[in-house]
Amino acid sequence: MSKRLVKKIVIVMTVTFLLSACSFGETKIEYERLVKALDEGDMKTVMSASDDGYAYVKEETSESTYEEKEDGEHSRIIYQTTHGVYNVKEDDLYGKTTQKVVTDIKNDKNVGSNQNYKKETVYSTNLKNEKSRSVAQDQAMNVSYVKLMFRGLNELSKLKPSEDTKRSSEPSIISYDLTELQFKSIINDKLNLKYDKFDSAILMIEFNTPNNTKENQMRIIQITISVNYEERKEDKLIKRNQEISTYYHTREDNNQSAKKEYVNYEKEYIN
Repeated sequence: MSKRLVKKIVIVMTVTFLLSACSFGETKIEYERLVKALDEGDMKTVMSASDDGYAYVKEETSESTYEEKEDGEHSRIIYQTTHGVYNVKEDDLYGKTTQKVVTDIKNDKNVGSNQNYKKETVYSTNLKNEKSRSVAQDQAMNVSYVKLMFRGLNELSKLKPSEDTKRSSEPSIISYDLTELQFKSIINDKLNLKYDKFDSAILMIEFNTPNNTKENQMRIIQITISVNYEERKEDKLIKRNQEISTYYHTREDNNQSAKKEYVNYEKEYIN
């Protein structure tokens, strides 16, 4: 074998190795440090809390029910939007929450029509969440749709994400396709969802794109949990979906105003 041929073979093998290692332009997301913090309940790290331990958080939840009836598919979606400031040291949050309900009926006769679409605001109230228990300013008000699932997801760091790579132009998102057993042990011990049939559960975590400086390290931007399940009603199973998205601010933002907002929310709740 000539030296020239050997050299060509070496070059081809090297290029092949590099392409396979990079998965054609994909890079691995270095998520381990932050997922470990989430697993261990290190909320100061997870939420990019201020130096004195305050962090802004926003949660959007939706619970959807779909049922086939004689006049079409009936849907009912409950939207809960909560925003407030969490105190890491005291393990409590003060903020506001709003609930809206959307109902609709879809059939072959009203495709593209909103004639059955209805949307109403049920309530908007000040809120306190302490040690995972939410209480409205009017304590008789039902705020059970406020989940605030940010206080650690046990055993998550033991799992390997189904997706943990990205291309240069893509957002940094890892996702976990959870089995029913994993869903029960990691999420449902806090969510306490009742169901008759489990269909699927996905957990996604989105990170920022850091510039590798101490001031701008990789952080969690958003965590989303989506669960599809079925619940028995009389003699049939009704399809349901629950989705919870939690959003976090930067440490810089939290240092600027989180404590002040916490104090304001607390005063509004007490008064």
